[in-house]
Amino acid sequence: MNQDVKQKWITALRSGEYKQTGGLLRQGDCYCCLGVLTDLYDKDNQSDHHYWHEEDGKYGYSSDGCIAEAILPESVMKWAGLEEYNPTVREERMGKSLTLLAYLNDNEDLDFNQLADIIETQL
Repeated sequence: MNQDVKQKWITALRSGEYKQTGGLLRQGDCYCCLGVLTDLYDKDNQSDHHYWHEEDGKYGYSSDGCIAEAILPESVMKWAGLEEYNPTVREERMGKSLTLLAYLNDNEDLDFNQLADIIETQL
């Protein structure tokens, strides 16, 4: 992972600036952990071809004509230097089993500080 982007992501997750949600990159003014990374990309790369697309309070990220709602858009993944749309990590509470970062956000109710710790040590 790009180390500059990683540090921005960790800092944003720990900042308290973002409210957390699950199931979507963004819902209203709340974000999942992948949505925070997408928002950082959006702030760094203002473009008519990349933007948040809102419908009934639910947001997807439009990137070069494709809309991602629950996983990283390809442009964000490449910018961050990630190889997966939903990064795989190990989680201690689950017996060090492999799991998806969004699963920990959406289903295991890890807060942004806990997710930042995992990103910091594993990505």
